[in-house]
Amino acid sequence: MKNDLKNDKLYLEKISELGIKAEDIILSSPIDLSFEGEYISGYLFVTADKVGVCTGKLPENYTNCFKGIDTKDLEVLDPTDLETVLYENSKLAHLRVDTYIGSNVLSGEYDGVPVHIAAFSNHYQSEMNVLVRQLRTFLKEGTLPHEEEKDDVGDNEEELVKKKSKRNIFMRTLKYFLRYKLQICVLFLTYATSAAVSIAWPYLTGTVLFDRILAKDDSFLMRFGLAGKYTAALLVVALVMIGVRIIQAASNFFQIFVMAKVASSTVKDIKTDVFDAMSRLSLNFFVNKQTGGLMTRVLSDSERVREFFIDGLPMVFVHGATIIITFSVMFRLNWKMALIACILLPLLVFMTVKLRPGLWTLSGKRHRAEKAVTGKANDNLTGARVVKAFGQQDSEIAKFVHPSNNLKDAEINIVKLRNRFAILYNMVQEVSSIWIWIVGVIFVLKTGEIELGVLITFVGYVMQLNGPMNFFSYVFRLWAESINSAERLFEIIDAIPEIREIDNPVRLDHPKGEIELDNVTFGYRVGRPVLKNINLHVKEGEMLGIVGRSGAGKSTLVNLISRLYDVNEGEIKIDGSPVKNLALADLRRNVSMVSQDTYIFMGSVAKNIAYGNENATKADIIRAAKLASAHEFISKLPDGYDTIIGASGKDLSGGEKQRISIARAILADPKILILDEATASVDTETEKAIQHSLKFLVQGRTTLSIAHRLSTLRDADRLIVIDGGRIVEEGTWDSLQEKEGGIFKNLLDLQNKSLEQTASF
Repeated sequence: MKNDLKNDKLYLEKISELGIKAEDIILSSPIDLSFEGEYISGYLFVTADKVGVCTGKLPENYTNCFKGIDTKDLEVLDPTDLETVLYENSKLAHLRVDTYIGSNVLSGEYDGVPVHIAAFSNHYQSEMNVLVRQLRTFLKEGTLPHEEEKDDVGDNEEELVKKKSKRNIFMRTLKYFLRYKLQICVLFLTYATSAAVSIAWPYLTGTVLFDRILAKDDSFLMRFGLAGKYTAALLVVALVMIGVRIIQAASNFFQIFVMAKVASSTVKDIKTDVFDAMSRLSLNFFVNKQTGGLMTRVLSDSERVREFFIDGLPMVFVHGATIIITFSVMFRLNWKMALIACILLPLLVFMTVKLRPGLWTLSGKRHRAEKAVTGKANDNLTGARVVKAFGQQDSEIAKFVHPSNNLKDAEINIVKLRNRFAILYNMVQEVSSIWIWIVGVIFVLKTGEIELGVLITFVGYVMQLNGPMNFFSYVFRLWAESINSAERLFEIIDAIPEIREIDNPVRLDHPKGEIELDNVTFGYRVGRPVLKNINLHVKEGEMLGIVGRSGAGKSTLVNLISRLYDVNEGEIKIDGSPVKNLALADLRRNVSMVSQDTYIFMGSVAKNIAYGNENATKADIIRAAKLASAHEFISKLPDGYDTIIGASGKDLSGGEKQRISIARAILADPKILILDEATASVDTETEKAIQHSLKFLVQGRTTLSIAHRLSTLRDADRLIVIDGGRIVEEGTWDSLQEKEGGIFKNLLDLQNKSLEQTASF
């Protein structure tokens, strides 16, 4: 298969049957997988109004060749049974590439329904990523890069997308700073004042002081009414110089003050937006992400964005203007010496252009290394108890060495490249200074073209240019790191949650708690359903027990009902309304879960109980704790309900954390309660206390209870048994335990035997 659809006659002929010509195709990329994971041949292509996928089956004796394989002696075999699927652009939305092990799937929504568009291996991942980015822009803005822009980069579309992406990222980031227009204007004013003072200082200390005052130039002094008054003129110049320094100090003070305010406010805005975006993202986003890596984005990346836009961008204009004005003054003083001073500037520009791409690449490597180190450190800190329990401290230290070395190498490489800039810039500066002195002394002593004061002024300007030159030696590093970091931040901000609220959601003002599942199918990965064709109706106020072996899909089922994930097929309804149509706030308020994995937040016991109801009074909190059988142990804590407990509740036992979780659910007062192995990790005595608490909790609510200890489901109105992703048994406790050969009876018999053996010991 060719990589370019426009040169593949076989596929063009098939597509032409649908009235699509080669010139109609504006984007295309090869694909090589079916959704079942089999190798195929095909293309994804885009026209002005359609996205199409044309695929064909590969012959049985077809040889798949990968990178590095010599294909010159292989026979070229054409695919067969070509098929084309078309999608209207106007109905496509939320395109994304889901990455799996060795495979990728382009997914999205078509006319509001989730759809898988194409599958492809990692061989075409880079090419498809470029197409998807361009397609998103096309669907949003209706335009693609102009042809002349493509020619400029030699038809390298990926490079074009990168350039456009960097420009867009820069403009988006700049908007955060432009929120503080007044402060930015004050900041630029202070920069301009500093630049003006810097330009005036060498002129005062050189030309004015030496060639006008000390040389007793009456024609110059006459302009200020100081002819013949040389001491007074010297005093005036001294006062002006002191005033200039005072203005410069005041300017620097305001500069630092305003800069700190703008920087801290902007970083706060960026972090808030990133955190807000992450809080809206679906659980799938966090499944394969390390906490440390996300923390790196929120903290380190936002700081690097600030560095360039506060310390770098304004100074680009200030130092740029300083260089231009300084050279203008120098040319007016003596064009020959000015020409000598700036003759090496083209070399600096050339070095900057050549070394800048390396900074971008190294910044990306440094971020990945930093993310690995942060992630590893976070894993060890959160899992400290497990590490120590298994005596794996030395092993974990050894595992930390590799990412730490990678970060060290990345930092060293950045410093090396930065030093290349600095050394080359410094060489140019030193050579320029030496030339100015040599040529200037010759002009003063031999030709008399310039005066001593002009030479001193020139030297002052050249030395003063060291600051701007040094700045431009590292500003591109700041730019690369900043835009690189901003790109990662916007990846989070722009990420589209899989779980979204519709424009006009249905409100659950008076919920009843009726649940209905209609032919529900769901899988975490394409082609691997966990639940298959589930049909279930739970009445208002009913307690439903859910039973099954580990991995059968019990927790997945309740996660779908609470809409932590969306179904692939079928529909889930609460009180007759599809959960996709319900307001998320109402759904979260009326569906609460108590699971075995209880998370306790850093803070007081009272705040943890009131987590789902922040308006609860102290009396409400105590009442909920009493109903959850938690009041007794809370009262024994050092500060009672005001006791601060550590993150994850490490100061509490498993049963204590579970009872706080139950109290939290009682206080939230949901209409639908989900109990997911609520007593799985506690002892028998604690289990009895928790079961007693649950009796209060389930009253007047629709309850879904998952339990491995089947005895805890004896009071359920009805039980269902899930096996292999399907409901295989349904009935009351008594009817299911009498069913010979049934899964429930087998599980119950196994547990009873296990309990008997335990009791015999």
